[in-house]
Amino acid sequence: MLVQSRPVAAIASGAPGLVRSFTLWLLLVPLALGAFVLGEVIHIDVVDLVNAVVYAASAWVALALARLATPGFLDRALWAAWALFCAFFVASELGGDLIEQAELGWSPIWAGDALCWALTGGFIGLLFWRRPQAHVGIAPVMLFAVLGFGLHSLGLAIDIAEVPLRSRLGMDAPSFDNITDLVEFACLQLYLLAFIVLAAELSGQHALRQQIEAAETATGHAATIRAAHLAFATATLMSRRFSPRRRQQAVLALGASSGIGGWLGAIAFTRRMGGFVRAQSGKSLIRQFTEQLTLMHRQRLAPKYYYMFELWQPAQARLAAHYLQRGETKGAAYKVLRRAHTAGSKEEQRLSDKLDFHNRCRALGLPAVPIYFAAGEGRPESDFAAETRLPATDLFIKPRKGCGGNGASRWRFEVAPVTGYRGKDNVLRSPDEMRREIIDRSRRRPLIVQPALVNHPNLADLNCGALATVRIVTCRNEAGGFEVTCAAFRMPRSTNSVVDNFHAGGIAAAIDIATGRLGAATDMGLNPRTAWFERHPVTNAAIRGRILPDWDKVMAVAQRAHAHFDDFTIIGWDIAILADGPCIIEANGAPDLDIIQRTARQPLGDERLGQLMAWHLKRRLRAELLVENG
Repeated sequence: MLVQSRPVAAIASGAPGLVRSFTLWLLLVPLALGAFVLGEVIHIDVVDLVNAVVYAASAWVALALARLATPGFLDRALWAAWALFCAFFVASELGGDLIEQAELGWSPIWAGDALCWALTGGFIGLLFWRRPQAHVGIAPVMLFAVLGFGLHSLGLAIDIAEVPLRSRLGMDAPSFDNITDLVEFACLQLYLLAFIVLAAELSGQHALRQQIEAAETATGHAATIRAAHLAFATATLMSRRFSPRRRQQAVLALGASSGIGGWLGAIAFTRRMGGFVRAQSGKSLIRQFTEQLTLMHRQRLAPKYYYMFELWQPAQARLAAHYLQRGETKGAAYKVLRRAHTAGSKEEQRLSDKLDFHNRCRALGLPAVPIYFAAGEGRPESDFAAETRLPATDLFIKPRKGCGGNGASRWRFEVAPVTGYRGKDNVLRSPDEMRREIIDRSRRRPLIVQPALVNHPNLADLNCGALATVRIVTCRNEAGGFEVTCAAFRMPRSTNSVVDNFHAGGIAAAIDIATGRLGAATDMGLNPRTAWFERHPVTNAAIRGRILPDWDKVMAVAQRAHAHFDDFTIIGWDIAILADGPCIIEANGAPDLDIIQRTARQPLGDERLGQLMAWHLKRRLRAELLVENG
């Protein structure tokens, strides 16, 4: 049983505690450097004050660990002794001249430093001899401690050789002391970092169970998803099931909404968007910045969402707690809710590989965009080795794996005066040259070749000559069926656009899923020129109020397709509406919900999608995250 206390509440909370503690640790670095510069100017050991803060933080961590349910009395006594040891040195650093006068009575005068060095080395040895075996190391704790001890040894050597070193370097006593204090700070920081990480390891198991319980008992759907995100991040620190990359992503997502990353993000977005919002609302940059920090503290909301979801408006700010963030969905919930199979097995359902996805759709009789040719590693894929010529039609070439429209290109087929394909560079390539270029480019990343589709005639005035698509999100419901929960219509914003991707500069409009009617369109909201459009900014065609053709068929296709990819609880489908009906372009097992929430000006946390996500998480979180830790 864990005995709670203030330091335990801050440190012993798994991944969130690690992020908070690391943020405080990081903020001490510029503080020490500033103190060093100030000390050189006023010739006072200001760094001693910063070192006292580090010692105090170390005592705080040690106290938290002493209160944890560690294996036995000796472990608790060890941490309690370390807390007292650090408290003594807080007094020592703050004592200043009084301590230095007392040290003059020692023989030699560095004997006190040597005793501290020996006790620290002995403590580190005992600590790692008694250290419980964690499921997985968050970071190289021993390495941090050993590096700290190495710097500690260097500092002791400098103290022992102070007189000859000062003479050789021509330094006065205050400057020399300032440098030795900075070396002391560096070794203390390494010690503190080692103990912060160790505290997160030791507290993680209990914190994980608490966070899972918080998710299971949360009353709001968004609150459940947020608590599940914290539990998932802590679980990545505790289990070998998760790769180092997954662990880094989970913790960094927390850092972006609550740690030093959040502070830096607030500064960057205020600089970018502050002037625009000030003109719209009259709010000063300082007020915008503090409101972002308030949302970070209360809702763990990353600063960019303050501008993306227009939370600077009072009406929108009241909904802040219900918005779902990328880190909570893509970084946690989707991973918990996906059914796992052995990689490469026949049962594995892959959406990210566009060739595999196409083949499965075709085999199931789903209306998916055809693939004319595919190449990888500088040669045609086996199924296309016999395809010696490309079809005489406009082509769309994109990476076999990837997102956001990155690496995509459109090629116009021409017959006269010479047959070939012309791209953005305006150079005409013969069919043979085009095929060879595709094969050559596939050495860098595998490519697929598809027809350049054309939208339904009723949408021609919204696509700027490219392809406009529907992003429609389906989710498994309580009865095991699949339902459409939300959708948006994406449009290119320029006649030079190759894709309609929202994150690539396109615009999108919310879709009323009951009727297929569009709302006003907008961009991501993170540009000072952001706007809302009743009509298309290029073609002037009406957007708001327009009803999409074949909307019932679009929903039916998405629901039918999801039943064949039921490893995924949630799927975001990219569907084009063509003259002959809907056509599946791609599917995403971790759909970005920013586009839905931004265009609807409505959070999804307590809408139908949030309700279903929370329902599934409450039933699967414990089994998925405690499967290995018991």
